[in-house]
This record gives sequence, C-alpha cells and structure tokens, in this order.
Amino acid sequence: MKKIPIKINFVLASIIFLFTLPQSALADIDYQAQKTDQSQADIIELTPTQTSEFWVKFKNTGQSPWSGMGEKIVILRTVSGMKSKLTHSSWASDYIPNQVNPVTNIYPGDEALFRFTLLAPNQAGLYWEKFELFAGSEPIAGGKIEVAVKVAGPGAVITPTPTPTPPPTPPTAPPAAEEQLFWQNLPAEINIINQIRWPELNQGPEIKVGLLYVEKEEKDDYLPFKISTLNNASYDIYDQNGNLLVRNTAGELMEIDYDYSLNRYFINNGNGERLLMTDSFVKFQGAEPVIFKINNWQNGPFWDGGKNDNEFRQGMEIRYNSSTERLWLINRLPLEEYVRSVAEVGDSSPNEFLKAQMVAARTYALFRYLTPKYTNTADGQPFFTVQATQADQVYRGYQREQRAPNTLAAAEQTKGIVATYQNDPILAYYFAQSDGQTRSSYEAKMTAAPVNYLIAKTDPPGQGKTLLGHGVGLPQTSGISAANQGANYSQILKYYYTGIELTKIY
Repeated sequence: MKKIPIKINFVLASIIFLFTLPQSALADIDYQAQKTDQSQADIIELTPTQTSEFWVKFKNTGQSPWSGMGEKIVILRTVSGMKSKLTHSSWASDYIPNQVNPVTNIYPGDEALFRFTLLAPNQAGLYWEKFELFAGSEPIAGGKIEVAVKVAGPGAVITPTPTPTPPPTPPTAPPAAEEQLFWQNLPAEINIINQIRWPELNQGPEIKVGLLYVEKEEKDDYLPFKISTLNNASYDIYDQNGNLLVRNTAGELMEIDYDYSLNRYFINNGNGERLLMTDSFVKFQGAEPVIFKINNWQNGPFWDGGKNDNEFRQGMEIRYNSSTERLWLINRLPLEEYVRSVAEVGDSSPNEFLKAQMVAARTYALFRYLTPKYTNTADGQPFFTVQATQADQVYRGYQREQRAPNTLAAAEQTKGIVATYQNDPILAYYFAQSDGQTRSSYEAKMTAAPVNYLIAKTDPPGQGKTLLGHGVGLPQTSGISAANQGANYSQILKYYYTGIELTKIY
C-alpha cells in the first residue's frame, strides 16, 4: 500500500510512436526510457494516403515520473522539431504525435503504451522519420525511435480527382466540418441563473480536503507533523469542540504527534518539548487568513522535484479515523479557494476551456459537499469532502496558485458558478480523452442508475484516438479542441453534460 495518497498508480498514458535506435548516450538519470515491445519492426508498406496505427511500449527507467503537465511535460516529437512527412490529423500537432495525458503519470519502473496513426504521403517512395521522447525541451535517453514507410503505387505522384473551383482558402485551414459543428448547435449566449444559496459567504461553503494519511506502521516516517506559517503569521490550536489549546502569536513551528495505542494527540513546540496531551483531534486556524506549511512533508509536483507543494490556505486539521485506522492531515478552506489550486490540466490550456474546467471542478466538489462520499466513520458522519488525489481531484495547494496564473484567472472569471440539473449541482465527472464516444455513467459503472446529464455523446475530436480514463462526462482534450475552434465555456459544458444550466450559487 502506498504511504501517501498522492502517490497512487495511474493508468498508462497513450502517446504514440515506433521502431527504436540504439539508446542515446545522454546522462540525465532522472529521465531515461527503455523499449520493451512494439507492434511491428519491419518497413511498413502502404498505398498513397493510406493510414496505419502502430504502438510501442517503453519502460520508465529514470528516477522521475513522466508527467503530462508543467515544465517537464513528456511529449513525443520529431527530432528536428519540424513537421513530419507522416503527420495525421489525430496528432497533437504536425510534429508531435501525442503527449502524456495531463492527469496521468508514468512512475519509474512502470511501462507506457505509446500509440499513433501514420498517414502515407500521396507520392510513392520510401520515407524515414525520426522521433524522440522529450521531457520539456530535453530529450529522454533511450526514447529515440525511427519509422520507415514504403509508399507503393503505379506512378510517382497521385493526382487528386478534380473538383469545382473552391472558394478562397484562409491562411489557416479550418478543422474538419464534423468537428466544427459538434458544439455549434448550442447557443453562444452564456446564460447564468442566480440561485444564491450562501448569501453570507463570498467564497462559498467550507470544505475539507484529505491531503495525506499515516498508518500505524508508518508513524516513524511521517510523525510528528511539523507545522508553521508563512511570514510568521499568528495562529491558534483548538480541540474538536473549539476550545483553545495553544496560542501562537509569532507563527513558530509546532509539532503534532499521535499515539495509536492510547488514542492521544501530543502538541510539542519546535524543539520537541511537550506542551500538552489531549484525546481530541486538533485544528489549526489563524485569526486572519494564513498559509500553513507542513515542513516535514516532501510533496513535490511530479514534473519538478525541485518544488514542494506543502503550503495550504486557511486551516488544518489532524484527526484519526478509528474505522480505517488512519491519521489524516486535512486542509479546511472555502470552496472558492480550493478551486484555485485544483491542478487537473496545464495552465497553458485555452481560457474558455480553463473556465469550463474550473466550473466542473467547483461543481464536483460542491456535489461531494452536499452528497458526502467519505462516511466510513464510527458515527457515519463525513470525515472530509474530497481527497487531494485522482480519487477525486488533484489539489496542490498554495504553490499551484503561484505557478498557474491563467487557471487562477479562470477561477475568478467563473466565481460561484456551477453546473446544475433541475436546480441541483451535478456529479461533474471528467476524464482525459475519448475514443470518439463518451460513455453513460451507468454503462461505465460510475453511477448505480442512469443519470440524465451523463449520457453517451458523440465526440468528434476523439475520433481515432485512444480512450484515456473512465469515459464519462467532459473529455479534457476535446474540451481544449472545442475552445481552440471558438467554443465558449458554456457551449463546452452544455455539450458534454446534457440538459444542464449554469447557476451562480454565491
């Protein structure tokens, strides 16, 4: 079992390429790859404009996970960085067949299946293309491959069938007609219904985020928690009934330990000296908004080991769940501040898609707030609202805000807006990429009964691609495609969540 929920294993990413060259002599041990299998090793013979799909399996033999977001995003691209002779419309760009899914990570020792479609040129001949895995701008050792395609035909050039004189072509060709139209039957007007449920709360209701848990046998690895604040902001420590236990006027580091046998919490100062013992779980809260730092937690984002996402807004709670025998570190904060740090997609995504993603993330968390999921407790009451991992939504805390100004802006632009169906927030599932068709939640066994707003939908941007994720709700790569075509966030959401409205709740 993993010690920290953040480090769960994810499904293999699907990127795409083939044929290998000898391993590169590059010496970066953080990023290395080794080919383990491939679909075909011979020269591929095709007729002009014929397509063919290939795959290759690579093992991550380096020391860093392969991520689909951030400065070290792992992509497959042409070695030259120029347009490939074998480019197909399903590629991420004309020189990038694909990239690691933004919500997928390939850990050291894991294998990834990389897949792509080749499009044969319309001129007969032998074509070679060299591809290589890159982590950001740096090539990955052992990730170089070579594709050989022989195009056979009776003539040197295949001339297309003449057509009537077309209208003038714009400088950039538009997407295929079916992709242009799939969202355009929805009104471009963004209609927001006002249904204020928390008039006294500018940032929404308080939610609880399960950050990490510690089991008894892991106690020596993670305890005591060592907590302080940024800029030495003052804070207080309370018991579960709101009684003041410790007043910290200078924001000094404090330690919280726990005895699993005695069911007792111990509060120590920064020097490890015992201040008090209590049988109540403890809560950290500032008189003014503060940012807490968990000094002994190494929680770096997958794409950059030099950073550490161990800073969180508002309040902390350290609490033992006797039903699961786990001690949890929990972040308490308003819903709106939580959404700012949800890290499900890259910050460079188009603005209208980021707004759609923020509405979906906010809606999902509110649904879990109103319909509790984590009720495996002695009294049946919810222990927290969501986990900070793919079990719910990836949440990285304060440092994510600093790295993602575009996401922050999208959250502010959609503040308080959620997707509703018959006046209730929806279960806003989303996933990475479709294969041309989303699934109904009932078909995918994500809900116990059919749900009217989570039905199967035709998804033109996913045609010819590989399904990444459960297939229910909003496919993120298709949402990005729609935004790039000109769709606004309302059209994106209303296409994939059938029959919904956009509602402002605070």
